[in-house]
Amino acid sequence: IFLLTQFFLLMYTHIIQKYLIAFIFSCGCVISMPLMVVAQLPETNSAEEKVLPDQFDSNDSLNVSDNESIDADSLTQEKISFADVDVPIFEDQVYNSRLKEINSQIPLDYNEQVRKYIDLYVLHRRSQVQRMVGLSKFYYPIFDQIFEAYGVPPEMKNLAIIESALNPHAVSKAGAVGMWQFMYGTAKMYKLSVNDYFDERRDIIRSTEGAAQYLKGMYDVYGDWLLAIASYNCGPQNVNRAIAKSGGNTFWAIQNYLPKETRTYVPAFIAATYVMSYYDEHQIEPTYPQYSWDSIVSICVNDKMSCDQIAKFTNLTLEELKFLNPGLRSSVIPALDNPYCLKLPGDRADMFTLNHDSIIEYSTNSKTQFYYGATGGNKTYTVRSGDNLGKIAAKYRVSVTQIKKWNRLNSNTIHPGQKLKIYSSGGDDASAIASTKKSSSPTKSTASVKSKTELTDQYVYYKARNGDTLWEIAKKHGTTVEQIRVLNGASKCNNLQVGTVLKIGSKG
Repeated sequence: IFLLTQFFLLMYTHIIQKYLIAFIFSCGCVISMPLMVVAQLPETNSAEEKVLPDQFDSNDSLNVSDNESIDADSLTQEKISFADVDVPIFEDQVYNSRLKEINSQIPLDYNEQVRKYIDLYVLHRRSQVQRMVGLSKFYYPIFDQIFEAYGVPPEMKNLAIIESALNPHAVSKAGAVGMWQFMYGTAKMYKLSVNDYFDERRDIIRSTEGAAQYLKGMYDVYGDWLLAIASYNCGPQNVNRAIAKSGGNTFWAIQNYLPKETRTYVPAFIAATYVMSYYDEHQIEPTYPQYSWDSIVSICVNDKMSCDQIAKFTNLTLEELKFLNPGLRSSVIPALDNPYCLKLPGDRADMFTLNHDSIIEYSTNSKTQFYYGATGGNKTYTVRSGDNLGKIAAKYRVSVTQIKKWNRLNSNTIHPGQKLKIYSSGGDDASAIASTKKSSSPTKSTASVKSKTELTDQYVYYKARNGDTLWEIAKKHGTTVEQIRVLNGASKCNNLQVGTVLKIGSKG
């Protein structure tokens, strides 16, 4: 009996222990299940990375006109060879030495990948390079001034070649907009205004300031300009992942661990920097833009003004005004909480100030027309796989807010097959949107009491010519030598050279 009792007790204890262990294990599984599920989910980018600029799409490097993705391997030898055309060709050591002669903080390394893109640009994209060299004479002095202010190397301006071919109206398939290809979320991060009336992603000055801030911020993180450039293309999370996987801390060390398009992005940038510096060695003659001015003035506009009236009273054509202000989306600058910085030729600033009240008066009854609305009345768009509202809005050059309003959407979520209404700039809804903001326009009496100094907060960019002196430049622009020195620093002013770009403020 004793032995039987001991046997049953042993069996009972074993059974209890077995089920207790099973119970504890089950509880552990239940507790750890959420962690296991999360671990199996595909990696998603942080909120910050989701709104990083979308690069290297239909508007990248020199092929903004033909929607080809940049592919040196498929173009360099298949379409045209140097033997087929009378185009200068040089040995590798020549390219290498020329890149070394460019005094830059950015390491402009030369290798076979860079060579492929140089050949691509000077052979297959000659006409586009001609156009962009011409455009650079207008845009680059502005870029130089802004990059210097933010501590970004001047050669970084050639990134706009890769991004948009210097086209402020470029739009990628993913909805990135402007010369520097900002997504809507990124624009908000860098305080670029995007509304029905203007889009600062297209604005020459504001978008460049945003790009300079991003690049300097990434350099402060990595301490390497090529890694900052790579992050502009694929985002810092992908760069960080490549660094962790490779164990390297330079672009060339982590190159093979980056997304495919980013691996070629930096070589394309170095090649673009070479071509923009040595285009004449390849017998590339610039094609200059139709419009050109020595200096550009930025004037803050707080009142409702018609672009037609601004052009009329400053002796400009409407096309010239729009060329200088690609960020404008409508024919009327409204009186919003944040003023619009109007760009004018330097020699028209006084005309604008003198006729300011007249421009307001004649603009009172002006009706708003939207430059970048869809054409042809209204359109029904069928959502495709991979679409999002930002991409669709950019395609038809309308705002996400407009699409949501037209289609009574409460969120940004859309699905393939869904039908969306897109209205033209002349549609009833566009007029309704314009009318909702009329209440923010100041009255005539309010506008008339503003002083001239309150009306204009302006500065100009001036490129020094042969024989210029600071005294002559100051006299010409109604300022003082001391003010020019304060704005530009001693290094520029003590050794003034032809081509030096100076920032000049208004007197007083």
